[in-house]
Amino acid sequence: MAASAPQLDLLRAELDALIAAHDPAERRAADPIAFPHRWPAGPDREVVALFAGLMAYGRADLIARALDDIVPRMGPAPARAAAADDLAGARRRFEGVVYRFTRGEDLARLWVGLGALIRRHGSLGAAARHFDDPRSETLRPLLIGLRAALMAPSADLPDRRGFRHLLADPAGSSASKRWHMWLRWMVRGPDPIDFGDWRDLGPQRLLMPVDTHVHRIGAFVGLTTRKTADLRCAREITEALRRLCPDDPLRYDFALAHLGISGRCPRRRVAAICVECPIRRICQLPP
Repeated sequence: MAASAPQLDLLRAELDALIAAHDPAERRAADPIAFPHRWPAGPDREVVALFAGLMAYGRADLIARALDDIVPRMGPAPARAAAADDLAGARRRFEGVVYRFTRGEDLARLWVGLGALIRRHGSLGAAARHFDDPRSETLRPLLIGLRAALMAPSADLPDRRGFRHLLADPAGSSASKRWHMWLRWMVRGPDPIDFGDWRDLGPQRLLMPVDTHVHRIGAFVGLTTRKTADLRCAREITEALRRLCPDDPLRYDFALAHLGISGRCPRRRVAAICVECPIRRICQLPP
């Protein structure tokens, strides 16, 4: 987006103020990333993070309730357990799970796909690097290849809408928010939020995980003119933020998302709320 140097300086200053105004530890506790934060770096955290990222749809409290049920089922060594389970074992492990579109059968198929990748590559991280195309400006080829590999071991089973929703296709026109959020967790950092375990993949290649909150607030502050929270919107917001921070364009993602999730950014101007907003000087929300 075409913005003058003074406009960019103001935007950067306001977004930096937004980061400074929020408590990352407090907000992290209300985010699905809290679950993989309970694990040290390594193959187990990679597995828990993927499940947490893909399950991150709907209300935050309901996501947390679902993950409180799902994560303990993985046992003390999730990567080793996934590599050892066959489909029957995976079905027993996740039997009875129900969360919106997702059922235990969908999680069992994801688990079996993970197990196949871990047996073949040694870890999910090694598999991700295998599917990466270093020539690509983004990590979308990695996601496309990884998704196909995760689906392949159960490809002969009856098609389930819930499974396709859980592993949404990153090759399409959707913003694929959950996939890109998971990559942000793994590639950005290390900092109080993101892990940086896969930083060698390049945080500058990440795409913004655009949900309704990021789309709405991004429009308020001039990061996007797109009316739909799609892939083109994700690219537009990412490019705008890359002008502020070329090596780390997703630096502001968590703070922007939680400004909306927390309810501190209403859909219309509310004087008592807006007067306290760290980004009020750049907000274009009409009165």
